Amino acid sequence: MSTTAPMKFKPVSENWETILGGKDETPASFDFSKQSNINAKGKQNYEAHYVYTDEDGHTAFVVERKTKESGDKYFTLHSKQRHKGNHSEKWMAKQYPEPRPIYNLYKLATDRTKINLVVVEGEKAANAYGALNLHKVTTWACGAYAVLQNDWNVAAQYDKVILCPDNDVNGFMAMHKLAKHLVEDLEYDIGNLKWVEYDEAYSDGWDLADDIPADKNYSKDKLVHSSRNYVEVWEDYKKKWTEIDAIEINKEVNKDKKLRLLEIGEDCCYIEELNEILRLSKDTLVPLPHFNNSYAYLKMGQKGAGTYLLEQETTKRADKFIYHPKYPKGIIQIDGISYANRFRGPNIIGKHGSVAHWEEQLMYMFGSDADFMEQYFAWCFQNMGEKAMWAPIWISEQRGIGKNWVTNLICKAYGMHNAKPNLKYKNVVSKFPDWIIGTQFAVINEIFIQNRHDKKMEMSEEIKDLITELFIHIEQKFRRSFDYYNTCNFVLISNHLNCMYINNEERRYWIKVMNCQEMDRGYWAEKWKWAEGEGPAAIVHHLKNIKIKDKGIYKFRAPQTSDFKEMAANSEHPIFRWLDQQFEEESGPFRRENKYKNFNFLAGVTWLHTAVTKGFSQECSQDVLKDWLKRRCTKWTNGELTKQIVMSDGTRPRVYMILPKDSTGKEYWYKHLTSKTDTQLGELYGEKKVYEGTYSDGGSKFGAYKTGTDK
Repeated sequence: MSTTAPMKFKPVSENWETILGGKDETPASFDFSKQSNINAKGKQNYEAHYVYTDEDGHTAFVVERKTKESGDKYFTLHSKQRHKGNHSEKWMAKQYPEPRPIYNLYKLATDRTKINLVVVEGEKAANAYGALNLHKVTTWACGAYAVLQNDWNVAAQYDKVILCPDNDVNGFMAMHKLAKHLVEDLEYDIGNLKWVEYDEAYSDGWDLADDIPADKNYSKDKLVHSSRNYVEVWEDYKKKWTEIDAIEINKEVNKDKKLRLLEIGEDCCYIEELNEILRLSKDTLVPLPHFNNSYAYLKMGQKGAGTYLLEQETTKRADKFIYHPKYPKGIIQIDGISYANRFRGPNIIGKHGSVAHWEEQLMYMFGSDADFMEQYFAWCFQNMGEKAMWAPIWISEQRGIGKNWVTNLICKAYGMHNAKPNLKYKNVVSKFPDWIIGTQFAVINEIFIQNRHDKKMEMSEEIKDLITELFIHIEQKFRRSFDYYNTCNFVLISNHLNCMYINNEERRYWIKVMNCQEMDRGYWAEKWKWAEGEGPAAIVHHLKNIKIKDKGIYKFRAPQTSDFKEMAANSEHPIFRWLDQQFEEESGPFRRENKYKNFNFLAGVTWLHTAVTKGFSQECSQDVLKDWLKRRCTKWTNGELTKQIVMSDGTRPRVYMILPKDSTGKEYWYKHLTSKTDTQLGELYGEKKVYEGTYSDGGSKFGAYKTGTDK
C-alpha cells in the first residue's frame, strides 16, 4: 500500500564511507536469537526487515519496516560504514548512495532465462508473490516516491516487464515514472511493457501481499498473466509522461530552492530554548515565523524556509546561546547542555607603549588605592568569562574628575561590542535586563536610591544578583524568557554619598570615595588625545601583562575600606542609632531597672519590640530589631547567636547577649551569663523591680506602680 511519505535520512559524516557487507550479513541488532534484540525491536514498533544485495550477493543495505500506533508505516535504512581515519567498521542508520540496487538483485543477475519480470511496490508484496515461484519479482526501497533512486539496468534485460502497482494514485504514478525511465533512459521496448489492471472489486491500496477479492475465481498468477500492454491500458501515456516531466521540472526548481536554503542553513543555528534562528555571520536572533517571512520566496511547498531547515539533519542546533570568552566560537557543551557561543574577542591588538597618562589618572583619582584598582581591571581583562564576586563603587560629588575617561579606555580594550560604558541604574534593574546579553564589562552610572530606608533596601537588593550570580533570568517583550549565562563584571559610579543601602555583612562592594577637584581643559586635552590615539592599544598590552598579586581576592568578599564602613553605618535603619545611643547611656529599654524588666544584658526580640514601641513610642518592626540584635550581640559558647532559656511560666524564649563595650564589663558579664543554666537565665531575664510613685526616663513618663503590683 502506498501510504508512506518519502524517507528522510541522516547524512553520512564526511569521516565515514559506505561499504558492502558480507554475504547474508545484517546488523547485529537483527540477530533475533538474542532476547534483548527482540525486546528492543518490540519497543521500536519493528515489523520486518529486508536485505538488498549487489549482483554478487553482498549486502548493500537493510531496510527496516516499522508501524506507528496510527497504522502508518515508516522505514529505516541501515548501511555499513568504514571510518576513513582508523578504518573501523560498523552498521549505521545511514543512506546508501544512489542509484541503489533493486530488490532480489542477486537472483535477477544470476537468472539465465530472463523471460518475465514482475515489478511490485514494496518488499512485502515482492516476497508474497515471489513465494509462488512463478516469475522473477523485484521492487525498490523506501516507498513510491523513491522509485527512480535505483539502478534498473537489470530489469531492462528481461523480455517482459510486468508492472503491478499498488491500487492507489501514488502507486500508479510510481509505475508510470518507472515505465518512462525504462523506455526513454534505458531504451526498453515499450511493446514489451505490461500493466496489471484492477476493477472496482479491489480495495484502495490493494497489492499482491493481500488476498484476491472473495468474488474472484482466479489466482494472483492469473491476475498477473492477464496484464495487457502498457500502451493499450494507457492510451494517453504520453500525457502522463508530460505530467511527470512537469513534476520533475518542479522538483528541479524545488531542488534549486533546497540548495539555496541549505546554503543559508550553513549560516544558521536553531536555538531550541527560544524557538529562534541564530544568523551566525550577523550574530542576530530571528524568531522562526520572522525567518519564514524573510525567505518566503524559498518556501518548500507548504513549509516555510525555517521549518524546512529544521527538518534537515544538517541544520545546526543548540539548547541555548552564550557569550563566553573561555570557549571557542560555535556549538559547545557545558555541563551536558549545548550552547551556541557567540563571543567575539576585542578588536584592538595590544601594542607596547607609554601608559603614563593612565597611571597618572589612576593615582589622581584613587591615591594609595590606584594599584588596587588597576589590579581589578587587569584581573577582569585577563580572565574574561570569569566573574569577580564583587564590584567597585566609585563615589564623587565632584563631576569631571576622569571617571568617564578611565571607563571609556577599559571598554575600548574589551571591544565596544563586549562592553556597556554608560548604563543608567534605573535601566539596569528594569523588568527587561537584556542589556547584559553579550556584555563582558559594564559601567553603571548615576546610582542613587531615595532616602526612604525600606525602599533603599529593596532597590539595593535588585542589583546584587547581577554582580555575583552565574545565571540571570531574561525577559524580553514578545519573546520567550530564558536564563542567561552571566559573565559580566562591573564598575558602579555615583555622585552621591550614601547612594545605596550597605550593611556591615555586605560582601559585594569595594567602596572608594574620591575627593578630587576638576582639572582644566589643557589637562584633559592631552588625556583625550592619547585615549583616542595610541592609548587603547597600549592599555590592552599593559593589562594583559600585569602580574596579578592575589588571584583569590576576586573570588572572596570585597575588601572593606573605611569608606565602606562609613556607608554601612549611614545605611542602617534610624532606629539603630537610637538604640546604640540608649545602650551607650544605659537608658530607655537598656536601663538596668525599668518598667518592663531589669536589663541584665539579655535581650529578646519580643521584649525589645514591646519596650521600644510601647514604652518609648519608636516605630519599627520586630525584623528591624532582630537585625540590630544580630549585629550587636556576642555569640554564646556554642557559636550560636541566641540561646533558648526557660522562664518560670514554662515559656522558652530565645535571647541575645548584648554586652557592655568596655572590656572589663564585657568579660564579667560574658562569664556570668554563660555560667548560668537555662532556668537560671530565665530567672535573671524575668527579674523586674517595681517602684512606688512615678519617674520619667528619656522624656517618657511611666505611670505610678507599687512594689509587686503594676497599676
